[in-house]
This record gives sequence, C-alpha cells and structure tokens, in this order.
Amino acid sequence: MKISKEDLLRINDGFGGNLRSDSSIDFAIEMQENEKLGDYKKLAYLWRAILVDHPFSDGNKRTATFFALKFAEENQKQIDRELIVHHVLSIASKNITNIRQIEWRLKSCIK
Repeated sequence: MKISKEDLLRINDGFGGNLRSDSSIDFAIEMQENEKLGDYKKLAYLWRAILVDHPFSDGNKRTATFFALKFAEENQKQIDRELIVHHVLSIASKNITNIRQIEWRLKSCIK
C-alpha cells in the first residue's frame, strides 16, 4: 500500500481533524519506503503514529481504521470489523507502542 503524507492528511481532514504534530507521521511515512519491512509491519508503524501519538485534533481512530480497511481491500484480504474496532480502541487507550504487538493485532483481524 502506497501512502503519502498528503493522502494521510486528506483522509483525516475528511474526518474533521487537523494536523497538530507531524514528527511521528513523518517517521511512519518514511517506514513505508523501507523495503525490508513487511506490509503488516508498515501498517503497524502507521497505526502507532496515529493511535498512540494522536497527531490529529480529531479522527485519529477513524483514520487508522480507514487505512486498515484500505490495506485489506488492496491486498484482497478478509477483515474482522468487530476485532479491528476492538484493537483500535485498545491500542489507543493503552498506548501500546510495541510494533510487534501492533503487527500481531493487525494480522489477527486482517487475513
């Protein structure tokens, strides 16, 4: 999945948010270019930046969910929508920063 910072900002803007801080977003976008990382790990970096660092004034969880749905669609994978919502809320509320744990959660609901 190819994600640019402009795409991310546009999607979040659609959910009513504004960028408050972009350092973690920049890092997550940079990680998308790392060819050594798998697709789930790249999505995990994006999720951590959005759900834990809360770079937007509003719509952080909706933006993260959007990208999970887009990832599943582009890769023709099935998604457990209830489980994805559970993981989004859990990661955001518990401030889970471990990339491996976030990646595992993504793999558990996008197959």
